[in-house]
Amino acid sequence: MIGSIALLALHLTARPAHGAPALALERARAPEFRARTVTGEALSLAKLLERGPVLLDFWATWCRPCLAELPELEAIGRKYRASGLTVVGVSEDGPRNFARVRPFASKLGLTFPIVLDEDGRIQQLYQVGALPTTVLIDTAGMVVTVREGYRPGESRELEAAVAKLLAPPASEAAPR
Repeated sequence: MIGSIALLALHLTARPAHGAPALALERARAPEFRARTVTGEALSLAKLLERGPVLLDFWATWCRPCLAELPELEAIGRKYRASGLTVVGVSEDGPRNFARVRPFASKLGLTFPIVLDEDGRIQQLYQVGALPTTVLIDTAGMVVTVREGYRPGESRELEAAVAKLLAPPASEAAPR
């Protein structure tokens, strides 16, 4: 009985503070955002989607699962960049760690843009309740998939979803 109560209390306290979990975003329109990268570049979701699908990854320098996932996302980004995929890292580090984010990303060899979510607005828009959270958005601006957390090997599923988005329609792929 006490174990059940403790489990229920854990379940209730583990819910995201920002409302519904990010998973509720699947198949919904991705919220528009504008932000600056750590290098000063202005980004907007609408502009990024003109080029192709967007993969948003919410992470932090102190998050161990994030650190394991980031190199895999870098590999996916490099592999599909020429086909139009844009990977964007959204750092959820607090103000005390902002100065660490750029050198940290450089040390990991990340080449995709990194945004500092200074006021937590983007995290709130995407209802992020756990780190890492990865959101794949198609060119129509619809959320294709949301993945909370990280387990080794999961990136294969994410890469398959990216490849499917970038594949030409069957009518275009068949020779005439």
